[in-house]
Amino acid sequence: MFIAEIWRYPVKSMAGERVVAAGVTPLGITGDRIIQVVNARGRVVTSRTHPRLVGHHATLDKNGMPLIDSRPWTDPSILEDVRRIVGPGAQLVHDESVDRFDVLPLLVATVSAISAAHA
Repeated sequence: MFIAEIWRYPVKSMAGERVVAAGVTPLGITGDRIIQVVNARGRVVTSRTHPRLVGHHATLDKNGMPLIDSRPWTDPSILEDVRRIVGPGAQLVHDESVDRFDVLPLLVATVSAISAAHA
């Protein structure tokens, strides 16, 4: 099997990072979607309803700590940015449970499937 690219998204609904190798467990790629944005009511917010979230770039540092725009995800300035997008009361929440996935913990897309989607 040939794998063209592997992408990890440490913060759900923010831009992710292309990686050359990744650990895979029953919960998908290690470090994927371990931080979520929730609104004031505690509901997970996605880029489908708040597309400006994708303007932020999430990565993992060498110790596996999520960074957003090269800053620790816990940096108060990150939360300010998120609240400007989502609204007052929004939070960044760390969650490594299976509940963090909308449907499945891993997406494998073939070149043919991607080509067909763009047709």
